[in-house]
Amino acid sequence: MKLTIDTVDDVPAELLSGQWRYSAASLAPRRLCTTAADARWATRWTVARSAGQAVGIVSSHQPRAERFINDAYDLGAMSDSLGREAPADPRRWVFVGGCRDFTAGVVTGAGLSDEDSAEVRSALAAHVFTEAEAAGDYPVALHVRASEVAAFTAGLTGGHRACELSDTAHLALTGSTVDDYVAALPKSQRERFRRDRRKFDALGYTAGFEPAGDVVAEAAPMICAVKEKYGVVEHPRLVAYRLKEWAAAFGPENCHASVVRDSDGRLLAVSFLTVQGDILEGYEIGMADDVAGREFAYLQAMIYAPIGFGYANACRTIDLGLDSSDVKQRRGATITKTWAISLS
Repeated sequence: MKLTIDTVDDVPAELLSGQWRYSAASLAPRRLCTTAADARWATRWTVARSAGQAVGIVSSHQPRAERFINDAYDLGAMSDSLGREAPADPRRWVFVGGCRDFTAGVVTGAGLSDEDSAEVRSALAAHVFTEAEAAGDYPVALHVRASEVAAFTAGLTGGHRACELSDTAHLALTGSTVDDYVAALPKSQRERFRRDRRKFDALGYTAGFEPAGDVVAEAAPMICAVKEKYGVVEHPRLVAYRLKEWAAAFGPENCHASVVRDSDGRLLAVSFLTVQGDILEGYEIGMADDVAGREFAYLQAMIYAPIGFGYANACRTIDLGLDSSDVKQRRGATITKTWAISLS
């Protein structure tokens, strides 16, 4: 495939008008476009074309401020993983393929073969890394999905380092019903699935889906409480802002809250999810502390209700996100790695 590659400052018109495939819903065009409006980042777009038609797009992002406040993306604290020390000035950092949602990748034309798609990914990643390095900057891609790593690194002929960062979990929705999903599980997982559901039913709680925007105010403090248990401190107003931004980016019609409530209507557990094509992707999770049967309310909101919802909405995959890998794997999820990619 003969490609021409250009880097531009404005969002390419083809990103919203074309048909694309991507490794995670967080790379969906509407979500990607919102980074252009974020004043904290200088965002550029690198476009690959073949015969005049856009066949691949990757974003790159540089912090605008000397002070960087985002622990999860602080390259200064990641020297061991990246293999070399990052510049002290964050304005020289270049995040290739994404700067949030723990996802980085390249979107490619929906009509491309797997082989051509990999070629486009390789060419775009190599172009951005090489361009940033030549400018004296420090390019890195964080949380590249395992399915993209080989193509992402194939063009980095000058040497690169790929390091595991985290685990991510996916549920494959085989067949067409929840019963089909359960039937495909190994015996031990089928028994666990049925036991968990019995335990939840015995609690007398109600479970269902509500528009994401309707639940934000209730959910934000609960999300903060979950994050705090893992050493992440956020204010409920900031969480509420991010949730509203997330719902606006994907469209309210595509964003949903899997909720568990008690008999008084009090919110006990919530998982925010978006439908993008045949992917149902989780975003944030919140839990109340003083909940009888807390584990089973959590499982219902995060895994079991989304399985049924996924089938009802023609989804084939549920992206359950990072962490809690053992819990997810015991319920049928496949665990893969996310990767950090940098130049050596």
